[in-house]
Amino acid sequence: MKTRSRAAKTALIPAAREDLCLAFANTLSWRGSPAPSESLGSFADLLGWLGGAASLPTEAVEQARRWSQADRQQTAAVFDQAIGLREAIYRLFSALAAREPVPASDLALLNRTLTDASPRRRVAEGSGGYAWETDGIEMSAAGLLATVLWSAADLLTRADRRRVRRCANDACLWLLIDESKAGARRWCDMSSCGNRAKSRRHYLKTRGGQ
Repeated sequence: MKTRSRAAKTALIPAAREDLCLAFANTLSWRGSPAPSESLGSFADLLGWLGGAASLPTEAVEQARRWSQADRQQTAAVFDQAIGLREAIYRLFSALAAREPVPASDLALLNRTLTDASPRRRVAEGSGGYAWETDGIEMSAAGLLATVLWSAADLLTRADRRRVRRCANDACLWLLIDESKAGARRWCDMSSCGNRAKSRRHYLKTRGGQ
């Protein structure tokens, strides 16, 4: 479901960092645990993430906030679609990390949503440097998540040259890009998941020696 409301006739949107789509997928933490941790519990949370991590222009965030207050039913539908896209993106890159075929239905959803997103028309100069000029930001999942979708498409098309990994902590399962020289990164963060694994191995070793 999509509306025709736009934040502006045109909008300058900074280029997404390469792993933005993975950061979006990781907004649900501890996927392998009995109680995953959700950081996007509402449309307001989604807007906060988009304004921060995705660098959605402030005026677009404010327009979306006003729109959400005026049309709560449509807002709920857009939020549900955004979460559905997040899960599809997670499954796509989780499959890549496991060297498995990506789910065809999830790839189809990404492509359909990319078609609905405002295209990157040209590179233009803004107040903070250069950015993509678009036809404006629609109040839809595709419009608001355009930078995430671009990131996902760009990373998928470079998957043969980029090492997408899934944290080896079975309770975590965060997605990441392995930029280590040896290409042997296993943990999303050595100070958290890596140390937990080391501590567990040490515990099991010492327990077995008793």
